[in-house]
Amino acid sequence: MSTTPALGYRDDHLHLLACAAARRSANVSAATSMAELLSTIGGAAQERSASGDRDGWLRAWGYDDALLDERRHPTVAEVDAVTGGCPTVLHHLTGHVAIVNSAAGRALGLAGGEVLVERHDVLAAVPRPDRAATVAGVAGVLADLAAAGITACTDATHTNDLGALELLAEAAAGVPAVDVTAMVGADRLDSLEALGFGETVLFHGAVSGSAGVRVGHAKVMPPHDDDSVIADLVSTARAHRFPVAVHVMDIDTLQATLDALEAHPPLAVGMPAGAPDRIEHCALALPEQLDRVARLGITVVTQPSFVTRRAQKYREELSSTEQEWLWPLASLLRRGIPVRFSSDAPTVPADPAEWMAAAAGRDVAPAERIDVDTARQLCLAGG
Repeated sequence: MSTTPALGYRDDHLHLLACAAARRSANVSAATSMAELLSTIGGAAQERSASGDRDGWLRAWGYDDALLDERRHPTVAEVDAVTGGCPTVLHHLTGHVAIVNSAAGRALGLAGGEVLVERHDVLAAVPRPDRAATVAGVAGVLADLAAAGITACTDATHTNDLGALELLAEAAAGVPAVDVTAMVGADRLDSLEALGFGETVLFHGAVSGSAGVRVGHAKVMPPHDDDSVIADLVSTARAHRFPVAVHVMDIDTLQATLDALEAHPPLAVGMPAGAPDRIEHCALALPEQLDRVARLGITVVTQPSFVTRRAQKYREELSSTEQEWLWPLASLLRRGIPVRFSSDAPTVPADPAEWMAAAAGRDVAPAERIDVDTARQLCLAGG
């Protein structure tokens, strides 16, 4: 793996395995109403039944309750009505919610169908393609990135462990045009054994060489209703001498993150130089919180497309004052905070042109706009 990738774009926050899974799923992201969503799912179930694969699972991906006319999730009963006995998992666009129908729920050991929020432990039991097919799927995603001019990327999946990095390294070996870094879940650092931050995982398991996947930050993913674990996970990462990347979508989580990073400074444990902690997303932030981000030397990895693709949701659900705090960008740069752009694919396409246009032309919180040339610099692999 080259330490200085050829000048191109960098997608600094995406999910390669989820992208590969989305490619082999029934895509329902175009649905704008509940009727359209259920019709698409039902059609996919009928096609699976007609193919003779009656025992196979249906995976559908890409619905967004915020973009449906009804502004709600489908119910288990509604999904059951169009899928029958075909075990079905319907994934939200963000990957944080999944609806399993009754047939799938029973197969997974549940009492019936459920709406699962951050239940990756349950979803891990859903049948998956074999390793060869998964590796091929990830290689296809990397090839698409290369075709889009993206020469470097960071996988930010919080469930990554050494096994996941070895799989990604096998896929990356076939697509040398893209330099791959992969985070590791802060609660899974023990799986790395002797590997440290910045070292390389090769396809055959070696820790040095010219191709592979670089070990990235320790990913901290707070439960959706409990920010108290952030400090413990940061402390765990520090014990392994890892910088952290914390998933932050609201003001309260940002506050808990800043408190944890102040309580566990990287220099206190001899962290490697040039490895600042990261905040992923930073969707909502108070001005005084951004001042603390600057003082702590934290890098913010943001997704400009969210503020344009979800503009209607923000206008409906947030006050005018709250909208001014959404997805800060110009405010970060004025404070000297390092910023990197990304997609969060598959949630948003890995399309740097879209990120730049969104950063320069956003309608929500227009004071956060930046010029196109600056936006381009934040997309570059060497920027």
